Amino acid sequence: MITSLLTTKLYIPPVRPELVSRPRLIERLNAELHRKLILISAPAGFGKTTLLSDWLGQREGPVAWLSLDEGDNDPAQFWAYLIAALQTIHKGIGEAALEALVSPQPPHIEALLTGLINEIAGIPDLSALVLDDFHVITDQQVNDEVIFFLDSMPPQMHLILSTRTDPPWPLARFRARREMTELRADDLRFTAKEAAAFLNKVMSLDLSPDDVAVLEDRTEGWIAGLQMAALSMRGREDVSGFIRAFSGSHRFILDYLVEEVLDQQSPAIREFLLRTCILGRMTAPLCDVVTGGTDSQTMLAQLEQANLFLVPLDDERRWYRYHRLFSELLRNQLALIHPDQMPVLHQRASEWFEEKGFTEETIAHAFAARDYERVARLVEKYAQDMLHQSKYNILSLWIEALPDELVQKRPWLCIYQSWTRHWSGMREGGEDCLNNAERALASLSFLSEKERRILSGYIATVRAHYALTGEEIPRVIEQAQKALRLLPEEDYFTRGTAAIALGGAYWGMGDASSAEQAFAECAVNALKGGYRYRASSALCYVGMQQVKQARLLKAKETFHEALALSQGPGGSRFPNAGYPLAKLGELACEWNDLERAWRDTNDGVELCTQLGHVDLMAEAYVALARVQLVRRDFAGVKDTLRRADRLSRETKLDPWALCWLDDCRLRLWLSTDKLDEALRWAEMSGLRVDGELDYHHDLHHINLARVLAAQGMRQPSGPHLSEALDLLARLLEAAEKAGWIHKEIKILILQALVLRAAGDSEGALAALSRALTLAEAGGYMRTFVDEGAPMGELLRQAAARGIRVGYAGKLLAALEEETDERGMTELIEPLSGREMEVLRILTTPLSIPEIAQELVISVHTVRSHVKSIYRKLDVHRRRDAVQRAGELELL
Repeated sequence: MITSLLTTKLYIPPVRPELVSRPRLIERLNAELHRKLILISAPAGFGKTTLLSDWLGQREGPVAWLSLDEGDNDPAQFWAYLIAALQTIHKGIGEAALEALVSPQPPHIEALLTGLINEIAGIPDLSALVLDDFHVITDQQVNDEVIFFLDSMPPQMHLILSTRTDPPWPLARFRARREMTELRADDLRFTAKEAAAFLNKVMSLDLSPDDVAVLEDRTEGWIAGLQMAALSMRGREDVSGFIRAFSGSHRFILDYLVEEVLDQQSPAIREFLLRTCILGRMTAPLCDVVTGGTDSQTMLAQLEQANLFLVPLDDERRWYRYHRLFSELLRNQLALIHPDQMPVLHQRASEWFEEKGFTEETIAHAFAARDYERVARLVEKYAQDMLHQSKYNILSLWIEALPDELVQKRPWLCIYQSWTRHWSGMREGGEDCLNNAERALASLSFLSEKERRILSGYIATVRAHYALTGEEIPRVIEQAQKALRLLPEEDYFTRGTAAIALGGAYWGMGDASSAEQAFAECAVNALKGGYRYRASSALCYVGMQQVKQARLLKAKETFHEALALSQGPGGSRFPNAGYPLAKLGELACEWNDLERAWRDTNDGVELCTQLGHVDLMAEAYVALARVQLVRRDFAGVKDTLRRADRLSRETKLDPWALCWLDDCRLRLWLSTDKLDEALRWAEMSGLRVDGELDYHHDLHHINLARVLAAQGMRQPSGPHLSEALDLLARLLEAAEKAGWIHKEIKILILQALVLRAAGDSEGALAALSRALTLAEAGGYMRTFVDEGAPMGELLRQAAARGIRVGYAGKLLAALEEETDERGMTELIEPLSGREMEVLRILTTPLSIPEIAQELVISVHTVRSHVKSIYRKLDVHRRRDAVQRAGELELL
């Protein structure tokens, strides 16, 4: 689970008994709670948080609360806190997402939200989520992810935003759809009646109606301004004179009033305020350390009683914070009055947080103290824990904020800098960091030989992954093997990281046996260190190498072992279970167990999406697309490929996954008679018949051979069949050399089909016979059946010749059964992409004009699409169209 979450951020601030009631605003909030979004946007000091606390205290129903701060700009931290907030009203929600956030691979956050949203949709009694002080969220990624979350929220969930500035969101869209209501500064300002109640009842000033009216006019109902004015007026004899002289903008008013407030306090209170203003959150023991006093609990109680902008963060009154604007101005005063004290105060705070185990605040205060040497030592101290928790972004921010000359002198910092740049995607300059580490290592004579070996092992580990990204296979092997020689046996995490790179290199060389061994070593090391997630992923890589060797039954055992490592007590599945499930789904599909394949691949995609590991998500999409192709769910295949393509645009995916996605893409086009699309792909792919074959890209020339075969079957007199046969012969030799029997089977099947089209029946049967011999032990089915009628004809001929009669007969029976079913259910003419969009909306209550508005097209165009859908489905009514689409599994 996520550690070191501050539960004080999840408390709804308590309502003060002397609060000025604002029924007009509470009634409005109650009336508008059916909206998806309530935006409360106004400058500091307009009572946003107080209003929400009062409102929530008066209404029934569960509400989650999250007070945000600058540290929540890290996406993983933001969502960890948000899920923790939801768990305060529904225990256990989002556990899978939290598990993904601490996995060794940084999650793809937006994708992870799919599973969380699905969980929320299944909880009917969820009510509202409040994000207080949202203006501190400046990271665009977090904003984009919250927009996605908001767009996808189920109707029983409502988001309430309190912020000083409007978020960078498409607010106009939410307004147009009537999904949002807004409260702004003009709504929140105190009316004259509210100002009078505040000044005279809460602040006990006993002002005349005229004085209240003048002050309310001067402050324009700004609550913070009224409060500070009231504090400044306490004890004054000429209150009316003070009010008449009161003028100026909010900024200057506040600067003036803070000075006035401070001047009215005792020296002890004033010093306490100035010394503790550096703290984002404070508790009495921390304040004692920072101030050097022993009476902080008493001081905090006095400040709260005096309404000096102190906000309690829990019901026990142990943790507090200052009003943020007040705190900022106090810090300005501290910088003017005691500039030399600020580093000392931050240093004391950092030491206290370090003793209590609050890593991030420890380092934040060390940075504020500008004690960069201490920051460097702290980063080195905590880096391993941060890596194991996948907090690459935070660790990277710390290192990048240090002076370059300091980082370059410390080899560990150089290594962590390179490490975090690689896994957070900032790979430029990563090798330079490793070179800096080597230079620093050479210059430090006091290091022991053991530490030198470990440092060199880490350098080699990270360098191996940079080489793998750059497809420098020999260098990957050199560096990974070097790392394994140098790293201590007990460093399971780093040795496993090196072994993953080594396995990837062997894969890229076409050495399935060595790749399997390297991945197995990674799994063993991960289990010794207790890293179940890494062991599960490594075992999936092991299983994939077993598939390449056509050892499908052994691969099934391996994937089940990986799945077991991804499950908690009672069989609950963590997000990393998605990868083995996707692989098991692919095996079930190959064995024609389509019900299990559909279930496992869908579950695999959902869990991999929660996990957020883009390479694993891509492979899960491949598994799902393959099942969708078998089910003739072409609209689903298109959608799955679109999702995968979006990933590939965002980051560089594993090359073998790209090969498999192209295979799905080509099969889709050829199944829907879109040869032109396949030919366009072949032209743009850069692949050539005589090009060098590439194991790292999983012999992706097979895809080119499939296009040439399809083109040749259309144009038998052209050169394409001959070109396909030449390419397939080269591919077969490469697969045999690598021991990739799985690929041999696929290549031989294509070869048989091409020879059949070329009129060489004997050659076709010989190739098919070899394929059947290699495939029978693994129980291959879909690899043959997916080739359709031409394969059926070859299987009949093979059975007649006595070639693998039992196996060929079994495949032929499956193919003929599927052909019969397909003839009963296929559309004569497939629906277009836009028609599929209209068809899906036809299942909703939306009228034709509303559908047009939803799709941003004319009513006439919608009617044309509907008419075409009815014709293709052979129906005459909307209800019948939906029913027929369900029968054809189009929806």
